[in-house]
Amino acid sequence: MKREVENQLDQKLIDAIVKFNSLLRESFIKKEKISLKIDVPKFEPKELTNYRELKTAIECLRHNYREMLRYIKLDNYTPLLKIVFLYEEENSFPVILNLDLQQYLESDFFVGKEILNIKKIM
Repeated sequence: MKREVENQLDQKLIDAIVKFNSLLRESFIKKEKISLKIDVPKFEPKELTNYRELKTAIECLRHNYREMLRYIKLDNYTPLLKIVFLYEEENSFPVILNLDLQQYLESDFFVGKEILNIKKIM
């Protein structure tokens, strides 16, 4: 899911997060550490409108980075990776989803309700 928000600074940070995640994904595929340098704009927390979502996303990236280091270092390690689930694109509380490596490689970093198999209970 392509995540788009109105605040330009938030959007630049989200784009940097998605780029870092794609570099992490590439590192998992190659099973080697690669350069993870990206440009991140300077900001003050009070300038952000999606602070909770960005904080959650950064927590996921930090966890995934640690898992990537363990995955490269240990032979039989199975990583448990995290992505951000947003039920609605606007006014949604971000939730962390845990995925195995295969699911992580097949999904986007930000996902919405359209990818989930939710059964309607009547």
